[in-house]
Amino acid sequence: MHVERLFQIVFLLMSGSCGTAKELAEHCSVSVRTIQRDLDALSLAGIPVFSSRGYGGGIGLLKEFTLDKTFMTEQEQADILHGLQALEGAGYPDGNAALHKLAALFRRKEDRWLRVDFSSWCGSGFGKEKFHRLKEAILAKKVVRFTYFSSENRVSERFAEPLCLLFRERAWYVCVFDRKKSREMVLRASRIRDLHVMEETFERTMQEDPMATPDYSKSYTLQRVVLRIDAECAFRAFDEFPEKDIRPQPDGSFLIDEEMPVNEWLTGYLLSFADGLEVIEPATLRTALKEKIHSMQKKYDKQVSGS
Repeated sequence: MHVERLFQIVFLLMSGSCGTAKELAEHCSVSVRTIQRDLDALSLAGIPVFSSRGYGGGIGLLKEFTLDKTFMTEQEQADILHGLQALEGAGYPDGNAALHKLAALFRRKEDRWLRVDFSSWCGSGFGKEKFHRLKEAILAKKVVRFTYFSSENRVSERFAEPLCLLFRERAWYVCVFDRKKSREMVLRASRIRDLHVMEETFERTMQEDPMATPDYSKSYTLQRVVLRIDAECAFRAFDEFPEKDIRPQPDGSFLIDEEMPVNEWLTGYLLSFADGLEVIEPATLRTALKEKIHSMQKKYDKQVSGS
């Protein structure tokens, strides 16, 4: 609390909010004597605090003083402010207040060169409330209970110890220790429903690096998949596949040659390209896609009741 109060006093003096020891004491909820000791500590640390008597007098800082002369360079200040801008876009609830305070403390204009918004265009996905509750559970080390919808279309109730939040490839994930499976897992946050933060606490720390590239070969059998993507879907080819696996063709289309887990999820994903994609190989995936398209056609050939 002592260090936090010293930081708060410097901020108040730089922003001009308080001018006397009594006002500082009231703002920090301490005695005037404590404020006087804090001011002595700041002076010993090289912070140019001064006091003046008479009308308009009080406690202040030299106008030329900024934190960069004592603690950090201008580049370090800029990095901190830009990081807070990114946190604000990520839905961090206190990011905006911290941004304004530090900008005033550094006496720098908030150049909003960076705009970050991790929400989806339709407003669905990982909401701010869920973000806040998971963040609080992680910091307080509290067990969470929730319903999870997996990519294999399985619905399950989970009891887990939340370890960290991470953002990767357009989506938020939460790294947890799943108590039933007795291992760490990375779960997509938008698939979490009915989230409850329990009173039970835990002491576990993360053992694996959640930002490491997943080794899908440990969880899935990978097969060589060759796809042809039409020129009209070029943006998706570059958005969603590694550049090394994309081979431009003379007709403007692209061949994708990559090792993938061939399963129900992949079939659904490939269908999202509509008629802009063709499976070249393997034959089993081509057949699975054709059967899925035929099943969809039969559904739409039916007469809808009431129409």
